Amino acid sequence: MIQSYVLWALLGMAGYSLMTLFVKLAERSGTVTTYQVLAVSTTIVAIFAIAVVAWRGELKTLLFELETPPLLWAIAGGIALTVAVSSLFHALSLGPANVVVPVYGMFIVGGAVLGVVVLGEAMPWHRVIGLIAAVIGVVLISL
Repeated sequence: MIQSYVLWALLGMAGYSLMTLFVKLAERSGTVTTYQVLAVSTTIVAIFAIAVVAWRGELKTLLFELETPPLLWAIAGGIALTVAVSSLFHALSLGPANVVVPVYGMFIVGGAVLGVVVLGEAMPWHRVIGLIAAVIGVVLISL
């Protein structure tokens, strides 16, 4: 049985794959800029995220009771995500998706390594080999 987090990760992968296509199609028209597409996209994400938090009854906690360390980590995550997504959208406006997306996707390797180094998560040898294979694959795609 597949773990639920794997299914969510697959859904996220599908969403990111479609997002890449839609961003390239929007920018290909030549009538919108990268940051116009980014503004529309992130506004939709923000509205959806706030709606989910409200639906779950967590809005008061988010606005008034979030403890300082988690809030600071959330802010840091927001800044990192802003840099990541802005950079991805700009890279897509400059280059082909079949190169930009695999290079951008190396965040998977970075995130896995940070999980081991910072969070102390386990990294069995088969995952190390998989990450090395992913890096080699991205290098081959990017040439």
